[in-house]
Amino acid sequence: MIALVRMVHQYLDRYGDEVDSRSMSAGEQAIEVLAGFGLMETVTSRFGRWTEAGNKLLDEIGLRHPEPMDYPAEIALVAKSEPKK
Repeated sequence: MIALVRMVHQYLDRYGDEVDSRSMSAGEQAIEVLAGFGLMETVTSRFGRWTEAGNKLLDEIGLRHPEPMDYPAEIALVAKSEPKK
């Protein structure tokens, strides 16, 4: 479920709590699936809206209020490499 939420967050346009599938069938289906789990509600066949549960999940996985980067084009490392031997 988190992978689908991340896909929606990354590839679909957002306007506040509303998400625009851009009339792509994959986006429309993603909104329908998330609505089935109570994370979104279907506004129209093209638009969905995050529910309270959806916004809570976005907060929990760091997508609603992401950590700001020092430089917008900066790559954020999520793991440390092994030290040189």
